[in-house]
Amino acid sequence: MVDLRLTDLSCTFAISAYFMRNSLTKYPEGSVRELWAVSLPLMISTLASLFMIFTDRVFLAHYSIDALNASVNAGTLAWALIAGVGMITAMSEVFVAQYNGAKLHHKLGTPVWQMIWFSLFSFVFFIPLAIWGAPAIFSGDRYADLEVPYFRLLMFFGPSYALMTAFAGFFIGTGKTKVMIWVAITANVINIALDRILIFGIPDLVPELGIKGAAIATCLGYLFEALVLGMLFLRRENRTVFGSMRWQLDSSEMKKCCKVGFPQGIFTFLEFFGFAVFYWMMTDLGEKHITISSICQSFTILLSFYYDGLSRGAAAVAGNMIGARKYDLVQKVVRSGFLLLLAFSLTTAFALVIDPIETVGFLFTENLDPALYQSLKICTIFVFVYLLFDGLRWVFSGLLVAAGDTVFLMIMGSLSVWLFLLAPVYFIVVQNHLPVEYAWGVIALYATLFCIVYWMRFRRGAWKKIDLIDQEPLHSSRDILAEPSAPIQLEKEE
Repeated sequence: MVDLRLTDLSCTFAISAYFMRNSLTKYPEGSVRELWAVSLPLMISTLASLFMIFTDRVFLAHYSIDALNASVNAGTLAWALIAGVGMITAMSEVFVAQYNGAKLHHKLGTPVWQMIWFSLFSFVFFIPLAIWGAPAIFSGDRYADLEVPYFRLLMFFGPSYALMTAFAGFFIGTGKTKVMIWVAITANVINIALDRILIFGIPDLVPELGIKGAAIATCLGYLFEALVLGMLFLRRENRTVFGSMRWQLDSSEMKKCCKVGFPQGIFTFLEFFGFAVFYWMMTDLGEKHITISSICQSFTILLSFYYDGLSRGAAAVAGNMIGARKYDLVQKVVRSGFLLLLAFSLTTAFALVIDPIETVGFLFTENLDPALYQSLKICTIFVFVYLLFDGLRWVFSGLLVAAGDTVFLMIMGSLSVWLFLLAPVYFIVVQNHLPVEYAWGVIALYATLFCIVYWMRFRRGAWKKIDLIDQEPLHSSRDILAEPSAPIQLEKEE
């Protein structure tokens, strides 16, 4: 007589229910509600990540202005490098989404593990930067004694962020994004508590670490996220249904992941660096230029959580459709993304267009020079235009990433930053010492042209010809149960 264990029976029902689903959510495929359901947790997760950096700087501002300035200078370069590697490992979500859409559920764990291995291998990149790169880069700087230890700690912990994005790719690709909300919020609570303790110290218990304490707190927050997502990834259900224990190195799968991920990682770094060059140029032009640009940058950073979450949500939804060869539905995701983007833009119009000065009051405690107000009003209108078109560009970017069209994104993205942004700002604004309004007008034009380039690429449909996965779908739960990587044990009773 064969006795099926209750736990295995539950897994069987879970598998059957999963295979009966036609989309990531209970909503119609590609609809506004489906895209919103997948994107909202990602938006909150991104906002929580940005809030970690914001919290660090608030505590450091109360600790020392020198420490704050050093964290901005060293942190900009550090996060460009960390985000570049993290973007590579985040490409696990592309393959997870496509395998999920193609009903190749037993393969979902393989790309995740390749990016887990990649994140561990990245120690070879980060450790030399930490040991020798930090003093070489910041030697002679005004804040070098603070920048070097801050940058060094971020480099030592750099792989933890990459590990987190590798695990996150599994949950994004399968549409299980809600779990990332509470993980990110908990990580923020840990970061805030550690910031207070490690930066200022506790008499007779914890030494005062200052800027090093801020770096440790942030890195431990990301390490916590990576460990929790890793434990959830290795849960019994995921091992049984999705092959999350397929830990072996797979050279073919690793090559495919890197082929898609490296262009995105390189572009992410170059885009960070390009905007750093823009702010250096504004600094050279004078205090008014950099002050207004800093205020405008505050708006773009604050609101970028929405566009990042929407882009990653679109990539998850479209990736499943592409894996299932439902190309006609991808256009529906574009319409849904545009509607969600338009709704958000209308809510931000008051802060950026109608009455930006009141909004600035929430960001700055000191009164600004009245001479800046008129310029600021014009620049925030340009910020609104920039965010509208850049947000739409992010939607197209998510769809092209889902298809694996990342080489185009790297080439055109990198060229666009220099051709549409930096070159015009330098030759038109810097060379002629024009007001700051012209610089932000160029940024708005840059976003518009950049968006058109992505739209043209998407409309041409070349991304439909990219084949990232082998189409060998499993048609039933019986097939997946038969897979050696995901057995369900039966007990015989005599």
